[in-house]
Amino acid sequence: MVESEANTQEDSSAKPIALEEARLQIGDLINLQAQLSDRVERYSVRLLGMAKGRSVLVTTPMVDGHYLLMREGQSLILRAFSGKSAYAFPTQILKTVNTPYPYLHLAYPREVRSLVVRKGARANVNVICAITHCDGTPMQAAGALVNMSVGGALMIAKNAPGKKGQHLGITFKVMLNGIEALLELDTVIRAVSYEQGGDAAMPYQIGIQFVDVSPENSIPLLAFVYQALLEQSPGA
Repeated sequence: MVESEANTQEDSSAKPIALEEARLQIGDLINLQAQLSDRVERYSVRLLGMAKGRSVLVTTPMVDGHYLLMREGQSLILRAFSGKSAYAFPTQILKTVNTPYPYLHLAYPREVRSLVVRKGARANVNVICAITHCDGTPMQAAGALVNMSVGGALMIAKNAPGKKGQHLGITFKVMLNGIEALLELDTVIRAVSYEQGGDAAMPYQIGIQFVDVSPENSIPLLAFVYQALLEQSPGA
């Protein structure tokens, strides 16, 4: 297993708190997870407000530009991210409202699970990436990012694209609220290992650190990592 600054997991501490302590703001991005009969669905919505002890108001989920039909009484897990903490609690739909615009009243929680995300916390992901160059020499290779922080990632590949200390250029696509973003990042290889018995198609593990991330890449990168951490935060 690769051990490096790019992919070392740092501990996070979880504790129960009251929802008011989360200090969520109107307009914050909220993730709703619904357990359907044959699958789990996740929806991104916005926080509209909170009435202490009564309900939490969020926008109605949309898919392909259309509002979803949500069922009153449906159980959900709500997750949110604010500052350096992720929050989660089980809830259910108390009321669906269609005027003057569609929104939902969700049951107010007795307590919320709060997870403090430490610096360098990694999210488990599965993102195909293209490797475009090594130390400035163009190359055509592919890999997969299997965990990621805002500062680096663990990549697996069929062959080692370079050695420790060399610079790699990678590109990959992420989806953010239904919008596709292409990220082009410069990285430094911090560690390389061959994992016999791992993924037979991609046995090499490469720890990479992101360097000189441009503003146009840093915003979608941060949003993608935080969204993944939010979805993987503890529920009920």
